[in-house]
Amino acid sequence: MKSPGVVDSDDVSGRDTPKALLQAGSQAMTYSIYMFSPRLRNMTIQGQGEKSRVLLLAPSDGLGGGVERYLANVEECLRNGGADVRRLNLLVGGASPGRQARARFTCRAIRHARYSGPFNVVLTGHPNLMPVAVAATTAAAAPRAPVIFHGTDIFRLPTTYRAVLARHPALFPITVSTFSAGALAGVGAGQAPVLRPGLRTEWRTMLLTAAQQRCPASPPTLLSVFRLNYAGWEGKGLRELLLALQAVRHRVGPVRLVIAGQGPVQDPIRRLVADQQGVELRASPDDAALAQLYAAADVFVLCTRTQPGRSGEGYGMVLTEAQLAGCAVVAPVSGGSRDAYVDGVTGTSPRDESPEALAAVLTDLLSDPARLAGMQQRAAEWARLVTRPEEHARAVLDQILGTNPGNQYNSMARRPISQTEPAASPFVSAESSV
Repeated sequence: MKSPGVVDSDDVSGRDTPKALLQAGSQAMTYSIYMFSPRLRNMTIQGQGEKSRVLLLAPSDGLGGGVERYLANVEECLRNGGADVRRLNLLVGGASPGRQARARFTCRAIRHARYSGPFNVVLTGHPNLMPVAVAATTAAAAPRAPVIFHGTDIFRLPTTYRAVLARHPALFPITVSTFSAGALAGVGAGQAPVLRPGLRTEWRTMLLTAAQQRCPASPPTLLSVFRLNYAGWEGKGLRELLLALQAVRHRVGPVRLVIAGQGPVQDPIRRLVADQQGVELRASPDDAALAQLYAAADVFVLCTRTQPGRSGEGYGMVLTEAQLAGCAVVAPVSGGSRDAYVDGVTGTSPRDESPEALAAVLTDLLSDPARLAGMQQRAAEWARLVTRPEEHARAVLDQILGTNPGNQYNSMARRPISQTEPAASPFVSAESSV
């Protein structure tokens, strides 16, 4: 069971948002909405000759997961773009969450905002931290305060938070995929720009190098990557993947499965795979080891169940990572992962979330080596195009700092509705080309 109050960097449901944090932030929200100074409303982004200053409020560092990787890349882009970034983490490594930890984080955020400011931007990496963000934005006199929405956190967004997004003069949402943007609009929180995940330059280079060193695996290898220390691991579809694996082996012969991710491994996961032949657990691989795992796999499989408010992929950054390493992908049936691959060209997805449907697509790929090899090549080419660092960096600076004067929504903090699309690609989906 997940401890109350944990802000999980993969579980973005918000159902465990601590009452104490909500109560502590409600007064700050009300104060900020009605008492925000006219001077702050009229502030604009600093001129090109001045360094932008960003206070980044992050849910964690060292726990692993897609949210941490997303924020690490955003932070890198901001620093490389000349911004002065001050990052504060609610949880670090194996720190134990609790009321004292949350209280200390809130005090640190307000103290930094007040005495280390002023800041151009207060960037909030998870909507669970919005109460702290409102107080910090006020203390920092920040004209922009974007909040990153990832996935199922949207479906459990409290009514109070929606009201803040609608009324606060500085706060506005940014989402990671078109799916998340649609979900946010669907719960009445308004439209939001899309800032898709990027990759740290060093990590991207590592994956591209691994792709050049690929060699055929024997037996064929499947890889799945998710947080092995994640209390909601069943939402990642591991049980269904193991059931599908049995059917695939019956049809195509021996197949190896590697399951990797940040540890320590949950005990139920160990018990589940303990009696499985040809299934390996790789806990907490470093970047170099993970890149080699991607490159050694024939097919990367992400089986996340889509249950609004409970589980689902806001984007699925691991799909992009796998493709950069030259791996074809099998993506979840629904969710934001549709933005992370080209259906029928660089990967595919089952018709539904059943083990039988998953086994069918895996069997089709592994039983046709020529088709699989072509998909692997196109996956690497497509992922290299859409993850070009310079284009993603421009998108980050535009959406976070508001540096593009041609974007009419950057002249004000609230309600930007433009979309940041990935780089143009010569690839189209198989369905759209018919």
